[in-house]
Amino acid sequence: MTKDDVRVGVELPSNPDPDSIRGSLRSYAEAGFNHVEFCLDIVPLILGGEVMPEYVDYMAGIFQAFPFSYSAHIGGGLNLRLEDGHELHRKALSSSIEVCQRLHMSPLVLHYECQSKDLMAETRFRDAHRWAADLAAEKGVLLCLENIEVEQMEPVVRFVEELAHPNLRMTIDVGHAFLAANYFHFDFLDAIRLAMPLAAHMHLSGNTGDFEELRITNRPVYDSLSKGQRFTFGRGDIHAPPLWGRIPYDEVLRIARDYRGVFLCEYYTQFFKPFLADTQKRVREAVLKARR
Repeated sequence: MTKDDVRVGVELPSNPDPDSIRGSLRSYAEAGFNHVEFCLDIVPLILGGEVMPEYVDYMAGIFQAFPFSYSAHIGGGLNLRLEDGHELHRKALSSSIEVCQRLHMSPLVLHYECQSKDLMAETRFRDAHRWAADLAAEKGVLLCLENIEVEQMEPVVRFVEELAHPNLRMTIDVGHAFLAANYFHFDFLDAIRLAMPLAAHMHLSGNTGDFEELRITNRPVYDSLSKGQRFTFGRGDIHAPPLWGRIPYDEVLRIARDYRGVFLCEYYTQFFKPFLADTQKRVREAVLKARR
């Protein structure tokens, strides 16, 4: 915690080399960040749904060497709406919660993705989150459900409100909300206002607001697009630094002026290394300005 009571964090890039992870953490500390978010599938902490304690202990040694608080992001592929393989996905989530407990990471960010029209799938999704929130509470790990650009904000808000579990809150992803608002034609700032009472975590990034339809029509092709191409044409969730792009962050941060969680800068730091300290400083100053 800094004297100005603003926690500005940053996400580790997806690089499985422990030396690179150490280098990134060192750079983040030098840039003035005081929180780091770690995606749990960067390294094989979980194999076949089971925790790999040797690897968890190894990573604990790396993280403990730096003066950060930590949160975690669920690994890719988790789908709690699935019927086939549902128990394995629950096991992967259970192991993810255990890893967070061992590494002292909280909150753990989960994805809402897109609401299904299958009532049984939605029931599985709801029941799994209630179970996971109970388990995570026992482990001292808060769960936060994140809005994704393929869905509007309101279904995520309503889901968290209706579940009404004290250990399940929201991660407001500002970049996702901006893209979804432009694509689904809802009011972006009203959506931020709607979600803010449930927010325990925030993801900040920059984009142009131009939704890339391949994200929902052909995900493999979307994932294969080069970052350079997507940057050049401003397509989709490009994860530029917050305050770059077209998102009206002054208004967003005014709406969030009473929020006291982490402002997590979720962007591709490997492409913007010269601007690490500048990003941290600009976000911190923008938060303080909004609070005044």
